[in-house]
Amino acid sequence: MVKEERTLANLDDNILVDLALLEKNQKAWTELINRYYGKVSATVYRIIGKSAEAEDVVQEVFTEMAKAIKIYKRDSLFSTFLYRIAVNTTYKYIQKNMNRIETAEEPEFFLQIGDKSSGSESSMMKQERAQMLNSAMKKLSPEKRFALTLYEVEGVPLKEISEILKQPLQTVWSRINQAKKELYEILSLNM
Repeated sequence: MVKEERTLANLDDNILVDLALLEKNQKAWTELINRYYGKVSATVYRIIGKSAEAEDVVQEVFTEMAKAIKIYKRDSLFSTFLYRIAVNTTYKYIQKNMNRIETAEEPEFFLQIGDKSSGSESSMMKQERAQMLNSAMKKLSPEKRFALTLYEVEGVPLKEISEILKQPLQTVWSRINQAKKELYEILSLNM
C-alpha cells in the first residue's frame, strides 16, 4: 500500500486523471486532491479571506473538478484546468455573497507583493503595511484581484493566467497593471 502511494505520487497528472476516471482508482483521486489542495486553498483564501466560507468554496472547487474532469481535454496543464475551476467557483461565490466577503483576514501574504525591502523594517511596520494593502485589495474589482493575486502572489505565468481566466493575454496584463495602479493610488491617499 505504501509503495502504491509512493508510485502514485510520482505519476504525471494526466496519468492520475486516467487512473481516477477509467479505472475508478480512489487513491488516484486522493493523490490529485492532495497534490493541489494547498494551492487551491491558498488561492481561494487570498481572494475571499480565511474563513469557513473559503473552506466551503475550496470543497466546492473539488466537487466541481470531479464533475468537470470528464471534459478535461489536456490542451492545457491539469493545474490550469483546476485553477480555472477554482477561479470560476470563487467568482460565483463572490457574485452571490458580495456584501459579506472580507478579503484575506491574515494579510501577511500581501507582503510578497512588491516587498523588496531589507530585513531592517520592523515586524510591526510590515504588518501595518500588509493591513493597508489588504484594505486596498478589497477595493479592487474581482477580475483585477484574481489576476493580481495569481500573478504576484501565486507566481502563475501570464500565459497560464490568460488560459485560467479565459481572457486574452493583453487583457490579463492590462488588469494586472490597472490593479497595481489602483493600489498605488489608494495607498498614496492613505499615506
